[in-house]
Amino acid sequence: MLEKGMPMLQFYVEKVNDLKHLKALKKAIVDLLPEFIAGCLILWINRYIKWESIDQAGLLLCQLYPLFLIAAYGYHYAQDAQCSVVEIITYDISFMLLFSYLGNVSLLEGCLSILFFTFILNSFLHVSSKVPSIKGVLPQGAGDYLHKIVLLCLNFIIMAVIIYCGVSIYPMLLMLINGIYFAINSIYGILIVVLITVFFWSTGMHGVAFISTLLRPFWLQMLMLNMSNLLGNQSPLYIGTEPFYQWHVWIGGSGTTLGLVILMRCFSKSNHLRALGKAAIKSGWVNINEQIIFGTPIVMNKVMMIPFFLTPCLCAIVSYIWIFPHSLLYPSFLSPWVFPFLLGGFISSGGTLKILILLIVLFIISIIVYLPFFIYYDKQLKKSEETGGAACIMQE
Repeated sequence: MLEKGMPMLQFYVEKVNDLKHLKALKKAIVDLLPEFIAGCLILWINRYIKWESIDQAGLLLCQLYPLFLIAAYGYHYAQDAQCSVVEIITYDISFMLLFSYLGNVSLLEGCLSILFFTFILNSFLHVSSKVPSIKGVLPQGAGDYLHKIVLLCLNFIIMAVIIYCGVSIYPMLLMLINGIYFAINSIYGILIVVLITVFFWSTGMHGVAFISTLLRPFWLQMLMLNMSNLLGNQSPLYIGTEPFYQWHVWIGGSGTTLGLVILMRCFSKSNHLRALGKAAIKSGWVNINEQIIFGTPIVMNKVMMIPFFLTPCLCAIVSYIWIFPHSLLYPSFLSPWVFPFLLGGFISSGGTLKILILLIVLFIISIIVYLPFFIYYDKQLKKSEETGGAACIMQE
């Protein structure tokens, strides 16, 4: 039943990933991440230098982020839809600025709402571009020029209608988006995200790639609001940003597998796991664990799938309980995902020493949870190696 269901599930996942607007937005976020990470590292260093001009530049970065995002999105959408890149970017930036001005909407707080209406605008612009040109009535040059003017007028009318309707329903859409923030910021929402991610990994699909397509716009928006508040000497609002998962849940990669790598490297008696631990130790410290997921294997492995699900859930719960009462510990800065977890978590929290204690506790939890399953699986593999058998341990 599972084997029959997986191709169908993968089909729908691919369908979601191929949606033009979501794919363009995902590419835009990925393109902008290095610049945002570099900016966050500078702002983090400035937490110790305390140069006010740097913080002011950081606040400006937060305010301009929606414009950067919509320009990058427009570029990728235009390429995918085979439209004029310059025209789409111009329309999208003009739309965002006009919507913000006429609706008295903050660019930062209203970023996702305006993006939603931009999706609608670009869909209509794509349709309007198919309007046939006037042929045979005027010379070609004059006909093309007139057709361009007619299209511009039509597109500005479409833009005006969408702005009018959008401003009217913006409060309701904002309530909906705030509800999504509340849901994915709660411990229940965080656990659902964790379970969905490890479920996809356990079936052989890239769990983070799928879930980030849907949630990364919300995660990044929540992070920018956190950073803006922190730089403005206010309390951050959200725990469930992407750095929370990266540094408090996915220690060593999805499934919190760094503890398992240490067990394999130091205590394995089977040749297979010991060799795998030696090979994966370097990549595990920089949060790359495909070797472990597919080499152990954890995929479709009834023994190792249990801690693969359990460990990140426990780490998420412990982290949430630890961080929730202290808003200054909320993840508010991006740091490179290839950093070791102690450094990455320390930076994302703004450089708070208390977070290091939590990260060490989480690492110990990952070792303890994986330990009994590792011992059992290692013994089974060792026995199989000694007898020269080819028993499929993962299906026992």
